[in-house]
Amino acid sequence: MIIDDEDLLRSGLKQALEQSTAFDVVAEAAVGRDAIAVMARKTPDVVVLGVAGHQEAVALDLIARLSAAPLPVRPKVLLLADQQVLDRSLTRAIHLGVRGILLRSVSGDELLYAVRQVSCGHSVLQPLLTSRLFAGLRHFAPVGAQAWRGGLPDVLAHLSPRERDVLTGIARGMSNQEMAEDFHLTVATVKSHVSSILTKLGARDRLQVALLCIQYGLFSEDE
Repeated sequence: MIIDDEDLLRSGLKQALEQSTAFDVVAEAAVGRDAIAVMARKTPDVVVLGVAGHQEAVALDLIARLSAAPLPVRPKVLLLADQQVLDRSLTRAIHLGVRGILLRSVSGDELLYAVRQVSCGHSVLQPLLTSRLFAGLRHFAPVGAQAWRGGLPDVLAHLSPRERDVLTGIARGMSNQEMAEDFHLTVATVKSHVSSILTKLGARDRLQVALLCIQYGLFSEDE
């Protein structure tokens, strides 16, 4: 289901999604309370919610309502928003229960990938937005003995030095390609390290790994 106030954008999103035979767009609606009624009738698996600045408060309320819907009809919400909206409400949207967040300027391929991931129960956050999220909180400490001080769970101590490098990259919002170039590895090797990190930390996805880094104090404050 696509929810957005702009007819042109809804049309573009629908066209992009219908490029894939894996998805059916079952409904469209404008941002507002009426969208809840449409969602309840059509029971979509994923709601793609577009948010502009003038509808920010209404959209956040809608996210809360969608996330609180009864389980049989509760959709996974993928948020598309302007940078100005995300600068104010990124963490709020995460707390309210969105499963993915993208800029409204996202490409068709990125949208398809995100919907596919969210529909499978994963979380998606564009690397640029991941960097902004954590830059506003703390900076990741350099890899090394000083970075792993105090409160480090035993499971993290089992990471290899190279896995710690990759963990740093995940927390910074780097893509697999960027980590491969930065750490002089192949993309396949980076993917292998990411998979190993997810397994060792018991995490669903990269976003949860990054949040675990904050939870266990692997960040240092600006000095």
